[in-house]
Amino acid sequence: MKKPIKRKKLTALLPLFPAAVFFAGPVLALLALSFRFEGKFPTLAQYGELLITNYTFLRFFWNSLLYASIITVLCVAISFPLGFLFAKVRFPGRDALFYVYVILMMLPFQTTVLPNYIQLRDFGLLNTPYALVLPLAFSPFAVFMFRQFTKSLSSDQIDNALLDTSSVLTLLRHVVFPHVKSAAAAMAVIIFCESWNMVEPVLMFAAKNPQIHPLSVTLGDLPQSVSYGAAAVYLLPIVFLFMLLKDSLASSVELFRWDT
Repeated sequence: MKKPIKRKKLTALLPLFPAAVFFAGPVLALLALSFRFEGKFPTLAQYGELLITNYTFLRFFWNSLLYASIITVLCVAISFPLGFLFAKVRFPGRDALFYVYVILMMLPFQTTVLPNYIQLRDFGLLNTPYALVLPLAFSPFAVFMFRQFTKSLSSDQIDNALLDTSSVLTLLRHVVFPHVKSAAAAMAVIIFCESWNMVEPVLMFAAKNPQIHPLSVTLGDLPQSVSYGAAAVYLLPIVFLFMLLKDSLASSVELFRWDT
């Protein structure tokens, strides 16, 4: 009985193989070309130039890693309780306020860049790391997603927990967060990837201070001889994070609810 099942799975997967090759081909070619330098192959010279000789590459790499990590932590810490608030706490105007969040989520970056710029200018934060961190730390999309994830939590569980404690922080930490932990990991991956690849906020809010720019902006300024190695290193944090949290990404789908 097992062999026909395996054959059915193999037949179903065969059409996906060309698609996998199509998407993986450019990445494999990039990795292969990163081991070529000045006509020599294979060699680690590109990585030596990037990580040892050209130390500025590492500075921009650590800038990206620092920004993406801080934005991810702040965004999850802010969006998680707000998502719980919209999902389980009833108060006047809750639904109207939530739909304002949905509308904000649908707005493109170009429509919010001017208000963000004015706020950052008035607070004296332009051309500082805060100008790159704060706008992305407050994400309507993350609030919306955490709200949808939290809706799957039974209200009876919350009521039972409130009999033992009156602390909202204790409730969020010991009852709600364990339920949406995999969803939080999935959101962390999405937020990290978005922050890792940010370009427009840097050009708008920190154009006059290139020392604080992330690698996503400076990658195109590197010499062509090391561009493939730089791109390969640029992929590493995303690949590592995905491999680390791939199980959480899969299990988070079960928690999501589309109903509003």
